[in-house]
Amino acid sequence: MTLVSEIITDAFRQSNLLAIGSSPTTNQQTEALRYVNRIVVSVLGNEAGENLEAFALGGNNIEAPSGYPWYGEAPFGDWYLPMNKRVMLNLTQSATIPLHPMPSDGARFGVVDTSTNLATNTVTVIGNGRTIEGVSSIVLDTDGLKRQWFYRQDLGNWMRITDLILTDEFPFPLEFDQMFITLLAMSINPAYGASIDEQLSMLYTRARSQFRARYHNAIQTNSEQGLLRLSGIFGNSRFYEHNYLSDPETIFDRGYPW
Repeated sequence: MTLVSEIITDAFRQSNLLAIGSSPTTNQQTEALRYVNRIVVSVLGNEAGENLEAFALGGNNIEAPSGYPWYGEAPFGDWYLPMNKRVMLNLTQSATIPLHPMPSDGARFGVVDTSTNLATNTVTVIGNGRTIEGVSSIVLDTDGLKRQWFYRQDLGNWMRITDLILTDEFPFPLEFDQMFITLLAMSINPAYGASIDEQLSMLYTRARSQFRARYHNAIQTNSEQGLLRLSGIFGNSRFYEHNYLSDPETIFDRGYPW
């Protein structure tokens, strides 16, 4: 376990801005902590995971097209949230969101309460075989909530993305400390007229390549159900040829993405 304060101290040491055994001053730590939070946020969706794609849930305040999204607060009976989605909440009732049962390392998801009524229409997020913030499920009930999570496969946990403080555990595994230490050193150095040497640059290149390889996610591409007809819609779809959830022409016309 690496603390954020250790990442900062090691970054100052990389360019010999601190003597061995010394610690950064309070002002140095405060400045470096701002850089750390910027760096961590910048890698999400770029080096780690993919950019989040909007996923509509609920039809409150949506005027057109009529009834969108047609699945309302529950997209079909046996569903789970695809990876790397940002759920746009426009709820008219409470909802439950089961997360992906086999998420990729580095997968992300987010929630935005665009109707600002989450305190009334709460959302229960279920880890679905994994933990989220260390527990099996959480309840979201804050109006106007905007939040993201990041999946660490080595912990089997969806970690909440928040601004770090000095005493926090660094959110990425130990083997990637070198990448973040070097990135932080490169952010700090200009203020001190320092620069990283060739050896450290080589270590950074190696660490970044490993980081990107670990957290690369396959991008899920939406497909019209009229083009890709899934066999599991309402059990056996051949019994529902005239049902709007099974008829391919109707599905195509309405633009169902899932």
